[in-house]
Amino acid sequence: MSAGRRALADQRGQLLPLYAVLLPVAMLVVAILVDLGFILMYRLELQQVAAGAAAAGAEYYDEGRYRASLEVVLDRGAAEAAALAQAEANLGRIAGAGYGVRTTEREVTVDTWRTFRPWWWQISEFTV
Repeated sequence: MSAGRRALADQRGQLLPLYAVLLPVAMLVVAILVDLGFILMYRLELQQVAAGAAAAGAEYYDEGRYRASLEVVLDRGAAEAAALAQAEANLGRIAGAGYGVRTTEREVTVDTWRTFRPWWWQISEFTV
């Protein structure tokens, strides 16, 4: 058998080009999945902070109005202050997080957000 024919029959190293292509692709997929995991984790934590702050604000109702008419309405100032304090205390551990509180006579609404700038996405930022 000639040397050329032996070189064509030798199958060593056939997987090397395949690994050279698939390894960077696999690493990219893993990196994106890790980033998405962090985004989902922050989203859940922000939802929990918002729910806790809204519950803290909902505890403050206008007692004078309740005694006069048996109608339960929020003391908007105290409810907003309690919700703000709760949100501020719990959002301090999340870098880049923000919050906003709105109150009406019947509800306390707490908005929380964090802005991300992922390296793999073409848009500049998005908010969860």
